Amino acid sequence: MRFSSTQPAALLFAGTLLLASCGGSNKDPKAELAKLKSEQAATQAKIAELEAKTGGPATVAATPVSVMNAKPESFKSYLEVQGRVDFDQNATVGSRAAGSLTSIRVQRGDRVGKGQVLATIDASILDASAAELRTRMDLAKTVYEKQKSLWDQQIGTEIQYLTAKNNYQALQRNLATLNQQRSLYNVVAPFSGSVDEVLPKLGEITAPGAPVVRLTSGTGSKILAEVSEAYGNSIKAGDNAVVTIPDLGGEELPATVRVVSRSINATSRTFTVELRLKGAKAADLRPNMVATVRIQNYAQANATVIPVDIVQHDEENSYVYVVGQEAGKAVAKKRIIKTGNTYNGKVEVTSGLTGADQIISAGYQNLNEGQKVAVQGA
Repeated sequence: MRFSSTQPAALLFAGTLLLASCGGSNKDPKAELAKLKSEQAATQAKIAELEAKTGGPATVAATPVSVMNAKPESFKSYLEVQGRVDFDQNATVGSRAAGSLTSIRVQRGDRVGKGQVLATIDASILDASAAELRTRMDLAKTVYEKQKSLWDQQIGTEIQYLTAKNNYQALQRNLATLNQQRSLYNVVAPFSGSVDEVLPKLGEITAPGAPVVRLTSGTGSKILAEVSEAYGNSIKAGDNAVVTIPDLGGEELPATVRVVSRSINATSRTFTVELRLKGAKAADLRPNMVATVRIQNYAQANATVIPVDIVQHDEENSYVYVVGQEAGKAVAKKRIIKTGNTYNGKVEVTSGLTGADQIISAGYQNLNEGQKVAVQGA
């Protein structure tokens, strides 16, 4: 069995203590202590002599590390949420009255103008009522004209003239009201656009509000996203954003926050943010496309930024290891730092570091304060 140079000394010192403990209790403790110290000094001197003859104790190898400098740079952080494409003029045009469809005047892909009739609903009962009213109104008009002519000649009574006039005007108002009701049986385009889909078939029964035609204008595109109420104070109209739409190749498209809703959804605890795209890509959007929205919520022109994974934590502080000097040798030094925003694997350091610091970026995992390091590539 091989013993190191320090083992005989340790065995000798342990044996001395054992003999001292087994000795009589009548010995002077002070004298015994002085004797042991003398023996310890002699042992240490012997150890030093043997180390000198054997080349000294083994040196501890320095831990290889890589370093980086935290130079000021522009740092931005974004809030990432899911969104969808919508349009200002994108609607499902529904029936305003109940009845069966008597005609469908458009098909998918047709361009239509505002006010154009897209489909009609059976209004035969109203048409019959309108025809009856017109007949009665024609008679009332004739009676009124005759009574007016007589009254102008001072023939007849005023009450006869006023009664005839009132009957004729009342029938006019009834016919106007009936015509307004009749217009509800026409499905009309609320804006100019393109027919995306015709939902029912000819002859089907529709109810008030039932969808008939899906119409989109292709203009006024926007992105809608739901954001957690925790960010209610950090997002405002005018903020820059980046939108990625997988169906358009995943290209990052610049956008701007246009509207921030003031109300919070009681169920999801979110509020709605509306964004507008910049550039020609907005013309390629289609309703309900899925979008990834990144809204810029922080920007600093000259920030100290380091990889977030090199920041370590203890019970009280965050810290990194930097390269320091002790007795002319490179050693690891623990540096307490304060951090700010984190984004995309990087964290902003608000205090604790300077541009001259050599921050240990690799090999820091098993370092201790004061441990020797060897900077790779230095």
